[in-house]
Amino acid sequence: MEIKTVTNIATEYLRKQIITGELVADQKINETDLATRLKISRPPIREALRILENEHLVINIPRKGTNVTKISIEDLHDIYKAREMLECYAIDILKAKNIRDLPNVIESVESASDLSIPSQDNRDEVFTYLKAFADFHIKLIESTGNNWVVHFYNSISSHLARYQFIYLYIPGSGRRSSEEHNQILGFIKTGNYEKAKKFMREHINYTFEFLQNKILQTEI
Repeated sequence: MEIKTVTNIATEYLRKQIITGELVADQKINETDLATRLKISRPPIREALRILENEHLVINIPRKGTNVTKISIEDLHDIYKAREMLECYAIDILKAKNIRDLPNVIESVESASDLSIPSQDNRDEVFTYLKAFADFHIKLIESTGNNWVVHFYNSISSHLARYQFIYLYIPGSGRRSSEEHNQILGFIKTGNYEKAKKFMREHINYTFEFLQNKILQTEI
């Protein structure tokens, strides 16, 4: 097995563990235990941790090791502001290029709407559900054809997914998201980009407000 492939396996495993909360905020990651569990050597794990540090999922503390990054109101605010900026700018790009037909985004919405509501006790099902709904935003960004915007969005998407995972535990949240995604697509299809951007901003801020309250309740 190629070292790159082994690194990818370790990266995907750890990324999922952090996003789903199996590895909790501030938890120290034990490289030896991971190597034993995944039946791989430690070098690919170290490389995986470097990748995840670039995604802000872990932080390396000199002479102390690597910990899962914390979730906080400040972090939530910063990442959601970055998200709002990128996704609204993506709609501006679509407007400038007069792009209205978004087949990949439509396919993403349809695929997500076909999924059954996951069991809240099954983190794997919720994770699959999350990826399907997050794909709408990723495909929308990709539709701009701007590689830098895609790069910037990809750089925050894994860390953003930690918060999106929490949001999808709300009963009915998936259905609400699906409806709002369709509305945004509808505005773009008719060339009403400003309305699409306004609705996107409201869509993102609704999620932000819920998560902010959820974090505050947890801290009490």
